[in-house]
Amino acid sequence: MSRSRLQLSLVLTALALTPAIGVAQGAAQTHTVKKGDTLWDLAQQYLGDPFRWPEIYRRNTETVKDPNLIYPDQVLVIAGDVAATPGTPADVVAPRDSAAMAAAAAGAMPPAMPPAMPTDTMASLPTAGGGPAMPQQAYVQKPMTIFNPDRFKTEARGPRESLALIGRPSAVRPGDYLRAPFMWDPNGMTGSGQVGDVIRNDAIGKVIGDRPVQIYERLFVTVPAGAAGVAGEQFLSYRMGPTIPDAGVVVVPTGVVKLLGAPENGRAEALLLTKFEEVYGGQGLMAVDTLAMPDGVFPSRVEFGTQTSLAWVYDEPVLPSIGQHLILRATSADGIVTGDQVTIQRPLGRDSKGVELPPADVVVVQVTRVTRWGASAIIIGQKDGLLSPGQPARVTAKMP
Repeated sequence: MSRSRLQLSLVLTALALTPAIGVAQGAAQTHTVKKGDTLWDLAQQYLGDPFRWPEIYRRNTETVKDPNLIYPDQVLVIAGDVAATPGTPADVVAPRDSAAMAAAAAGAMPPAMPPAMPTDTMASLPTAGGGPAMPQQAYVQKPMTIFNPDRFKTEARGPRESLALIGRPSAVRPGDYLRAPFMWDPNGMTGSGQVGDVIRNDAIGKVIGDRPVQIYERLFVTVPAGAAGVAGEQFLSYRMGPTIPDAGVVVVPTGVVKLLGAPENGRAEALLLTKFEEVYGGQGLMAVDTLAMPDGVFPSRVEFGTQTSLAWVYDEPVLPSIGQHLILRATSADGIVTGDQVTIQRPLGRDSKGVELPPADVVVVQVTRVTRWGASAIIIGQKDGLLSPGQPARVTAKMP
């Protein structure tokens, strides 16, 4: 045999033993999955390029739900029409009818009617003769590949469950009442106790006057007059604030202490439970006045409510904000009660023709504590941050 004829014979033998790189258009070719097969390997074997694995996946979306998971004995169609999008599976594909696919592979006509399908995937179209509607299969969303994040979206979403937040049980929270500065007799508070020294000083040896009492630190206190003086009894520590002319003196709560035992020689051991601001030795001590507010009762809007004015703002901030405490000149004698809402206004003066302009609303406050000398309040709504003593205010919502 000549050398040229031998080479030709070897080439023909190699072509017969090598799998076809491509398949004729329209020809049917399948592969039965074996253990260890992947779409990547099958694309390399049949299509000559492992990066063409999405083409095999798109032909088998009814069989392969996840391109990362194929199982032994699955029959995959290698030949067939390929969607126009190259390199990644189509976003929306029509589900294939397995019976029609088998008929096409055998060269026969598909059945006249598709097999029964769920009602949620059918669409009714009228026939030419006006007869009963013929069910048509609808397009459905198919899982995506790892290259498209939409693959993680579910086809059906249940209704979003609402989050039921717990509403306020009463118009004023007990904590806002307890820490609210309040107006008192300008002559001061009589019969009050006093915060004393801490029982154990730190290693440096500083005394109570050098630093504030720390939270949960034990200290000595002088019990106020009229107190029971029993273990567990609580008292409010306070400092004296400024005196408001023609009104009274401001009392600023600083914390809450609890007795650890009965007094001996006028002094008792106590524990600092809560701090509203720094607590120092020498500050006053008074009985804790608890708030009694009815649950589920809130103020209702009123027109032309009681007029008053702003007396003092806690800590004198440049721009007060929601949660800021202040004191109004209204008193219990004016009918103001805890829970009422008051709108503080700012006068706008007169226009160019000399007509007085209506005042602008600045903030809305809720009354927290009322005494004979003034009404404490906390800001719950704000339109403008500018506040200064003397600004007019009016009750706009009243407790029943």
